[in-house]
Amino acid sequence: MAASNKPTAVHYSLIVFVIISIVLGVTTYMYQSEYSKARKDEEKAKADLQTANTSLRTQDDAIVALKKLLGKQQEQVVDPSNPDNANTVTGDLKRDLTEQGQTDAETTVAGTITKMRQTIDTLKATLDSETKSKLATEQQLLALETRYRNMADEHQRARATAETELRKTVNERDEKINAKDQEIANLRGQYNQAQVELEQEKEARAKERKQLQDENLRLTLINDKLREELDEIKKESFEVGDGYIARVENAAKLVWINLGDADFLKPRMTFSVYSKDTPGVGRTPADVKGKVEVTRVLDAHLSEAKMIEEDPFRPMAPGDIVYTPLWSPGRAEKFAVVGTLDLDGDGQSDRELFHQEMAVRGAEISDEVDDDGERTGSGINETTKFLILGSIPDIANIANDDDRAKAQKISGHLKDMRQEARLHGIRIVPLSDFLNYIGYKPKRRLYRPGVDTKYNLKAGAASTAVNQPLGDISSSGQVSGSFSRTKTTQPQTSSGQTSKLFGGR
Repeated sequence: MAASNKPTAVHYSLIVFVIISIVLGVTTYMYQSEYSKARKDEEKAKADLQTANTSLRTQDDAIVALKKLLGKQQEQVVDPSNPDNANTVTGDLKRDLTEQGQTDAETTVAGTITKMRQTIDTLKATLDSETKSKLATEQQLLALETRYRNMADEHQRARATAETELRKTVNERDEKINAKDQEIANLRGQYNQAQVELEQEKEARAKERKQLQDENLRLTLINDKLREELDEIKKESFEVGDGYIARVENAAKLVWINLGDADFLKPRMTFSVYSKDTPGVGRTPADVKGKVEVTRVLDAHLSEAKMIEEDPFRPMAPGDIVYTPLWSPGRAEKFAVVGTLDLDGDGQSDRELFHQEMAVRGAEISDEVDDDGERTGSGINETTKFLILGSIPDIANIANDDDRAKAQKISGHLKDMRQEARLHGIRIVPLSDFLNYIGYKPKRRLYRPGVDTKYNLKAGAASTAVNQPLGDISSSGQVSGSFSRTKTTQPQTSSGQTSKLFGGR
């Protein structure tokens, strides 16, 4: 049987086998090729990673070297939440720059460190990105290394330049500070020397001023004593009479004085009366021979006045001078008052009555210390007529603390007012003398049931011997208006008995 030319199963099997062998060969070849390529890529990636790690370690070493070069041992380079943290390299460096450089501190080192930190962060981010993606190439790593080295070199040069400039600036600043410190030390030494000399001069002047004040005080006391003694001897007064008595009618107890409407005289004004040959008015109560009170203003220069007190040994006569310190034509006189104002001798203050009497006569109290020791008014000046002294309480005889405190305040004001009066040349007069000068006569005092106040009368004719002293007579009835504590009578001598109407005190 002839052989058939048709392919058989063997043929197909052989063909399939060959094809499979070819495919396997090709696949094996391709796999081997890919495997070889993968191995090469892996080895290359490992080499790149090792190179990158080597580069990173190099950077860390550079940072450590940089911190060592800067003299900083802090672990943390920068604190983003607190850039001025002194526990970081940047914070400590900023503090050093601020303290050493002060206002001239440069910021280049801080900028360099910041840029280096940014570069390191960029390199780390790039390295992480290359490691994760495995797409980084050697050329890119070399480029990054080249770029970093260039930047590092540039930063290094900049840092070196900045450090040089900083050292130069710090040195110049230190030289200026040293020069200023030396200048300040010199000036301080001069100032201290001047202070010592000034204190010595002050002490000398203070000592000299104290000596002059003591001397002035001694001279003032001597001058005051001499003036008081001279006043006591001469009884001089610069006061002048206000007018004179033109006519007297003894039976009616009336006088007429040469003052009237043209002189701005008003009714109720009282005057003290002096003899026409008196050596002066307002010298002493002994010169006063009587007191009159204006009852009617009759003409331009004529007024009627009643006698409210008269010395029987020196009766009023035409030509006698009338005077009061309370009144000046067309002008209100001003007075200063201190002390208790007892007008009627009953031991009680009559301050309100005194104010009324002064107001009626057109006078003004410009400065006053009341019974509580409070001072009011405008003070004593050249417009003040007199400083009137009432009764000044004796602190040693006061047991009550409140009353003693008031007395101390009154005494303090009295001292000041005396000084003010002396400096302004103001005359100081007791209240009793002042009342005599103004022609004031205390009102009659009536007996009031239940009041234990005693009324002292002047001694009457109870002695048969001439000039024999008589004791005080106390009465609880009315006090005669013919007598007062301030009345002065002429001493009388006689070879016989005194009249029972009069008697020496």
